[in-house]
Amino acid sequence: MTESSVLQEDIFNPHEETRLLYKKWREKFVMPLLVGTLALGILVLIPTVNSAEHWLLRALFIATYVMAGVVTVVKFSYTVRIGVFLFGVYALGLAELLRYGILGDGTFFFLGLVVFSTLLFSPRAGVISIALTMFTLLVSGWLMLSEIIQPFIPQTSSAELSDWLSGSAMILMFGAVIILGFQRLEIAFLEAQRRVDETLTNIREERNNLEKHVAERTQQLRRVNEIGSVIAAILDPEELLTRAAQLISDEFECYHTAIFLTDASGQWAELKAAAGEAGKVLLENKHHANLNGNNPVATAIRSRQACVIADTAAEAIHAENPAQPFTRFSWHGISIAPQFERADNPLLPDTRSQITLPLIVGERVIGALEMHSKTENAFLPQNADAYQNMANQVAIALENSRLFREAQQSIREMDATQWQYLKEAWLSLAREQNFDYALGAEDALKGQRALEIPLTLRDQVIGRINLAAAEGWGPEQKSLIEAVASQAALALENARLVQESQSVAMRERLASEITAKIWASRTMDSILQTTVRELGRALEAAEVNISIGAGGENE
Repeated sequence: MTESSVLQEDIFNPHEETRLLYKKWREKFVMPLLVGTLALGILVLIPTVNSAEHWLLRALFIATYVMAGVVTVVKFSYTVRIGVFLFGVYALGLAELLRYGILGDGTFFFLGLVVFSTLLFSPRAGVISIALTMFTLLVSGWLMLSEIIQPFIPQTSSAELSDWLSGSAMILMFGAVIILGFQRLEIAFLEAQRRVDETLTNIREERNNLEKHVAERTQQLRRVNEIGSVIAAILDPEELLTRAAQLISDEFECYHTAIFLTDASGQWAELKAAAGEAGKVLLENKHHANLNGNNPVATAIRSRQACVIADTAAEAIHAENPAQPFTRFSWHGISIAPQFERADNPLLPDTRSQITLPLIVGERVIGALEMHSKTENAFLPQNADAYQNMANQVAIALENSRLFREAQQSIREMDATQWQYLKEAWLSLAREQNFDYALGAEDALKGQRALEIPLTLRDQVIGRINLAAAEGWGPEQKSLIEAVASQAALALENARLVQESQSVAMRERLASEITAKIWASRTMDSILQTTVRELGRALEAAEVNISIGAGGENE
């Protein structure tokens, strides 16, 4: 036990707390008590001294008052001040006993002595005050009953032995009741203090546990966010799966991490990525899980919920002996320690707890994430939502990478289609028309330095520019020619598209005009004649025939 823990126990000891609290209360109470005693005592002291029958009483009263004044004015310890006060109470009781005997008011002061001793010191001091009182009564009673001394006031009725015994018994009885009452009060106060201390200790422990859980949860969320930010930037599915499995294994100190994806049939979950030496062997063996079986992967995928096995050793004992008591329950819809079919993997002998999480994208479950640990209860049910959030990020990142790959494939297919379209369009245009233009005599180009620049349109060469000069071509000139060639290729493509669109528009207009004239005809003969005439005129055909009949054959 460390020094800090010892100090903490001392500070929160209920007995020590009570003692300190009681001590502070008594120290605050002693001064008002002494001041009040002096204020009231001066009013009683003067007539009492004047009426005192014996010099001993006067000396006792005056000495008591002076001592009380001295300890009030001068700063003495608490014990000295209370001792002087209790002596004053005892002196008053003794004076009353000497004046009137047992039949006077001395018993009142003696009971006050017991009360103040118990209250201002302790029950032990109360017992001592009772013993002192009994001794005083015993001596005084023996002296007075033996007529060795007489009460200072002669008119006092003589007390019998029974009076002394009854008075002593009364003081003893009431004193015992007072002491026992204070003891019971102290015990009750200590018990209440102990309960308060236990409550504070429980609250402190719960606060520490809560702070610990918050810190652990914050750490988990930080790890989840880091993993999500890393895998979100990976667009290759295979690299993403491998990197995700390794990151999860490193961040959460997992003994084994595996990612399964469902196949096209929906009957199997195939292992696609795993971390650790065992994972490499499982990947080489093309490990897979039956989705119709009673295994954690199948359960997580079918239920769309996290599946937690807190203690695989206890699960194995129950699988071997079904009669063995085994706790099975669920927490917020999470399967906890379900009874799975016994299928120990010799490659994973150190697994003591595991969690299996479904990989969910929208309404689809595309696979499962499985995490193994060498310690028991490594995956708590209350943290399953954080692990599930991580699994969802893996699933979303995997889906995004798949969509990105499909988009890239579509773009490549579109580029290939467009490339083929451009190639055929310009080849067809080149066959129909001659686009060969030259400046200068061909004989004059002999012996000159030639330069050939391709006319490139979307990585497709649609023509070339050939130049010749006597002095050659510098870098700036080549750059200028390439820039002009690029713009010329774009201008040619735009011109071709405009020409093609105009041609399409003209055909559509011509077809619309012919169709309108055909629909304007009312008889079959006029429809046929209009069709033949307009097609021949539009196409400049030498002959146009239309045959109507079964199978379109001429009769």
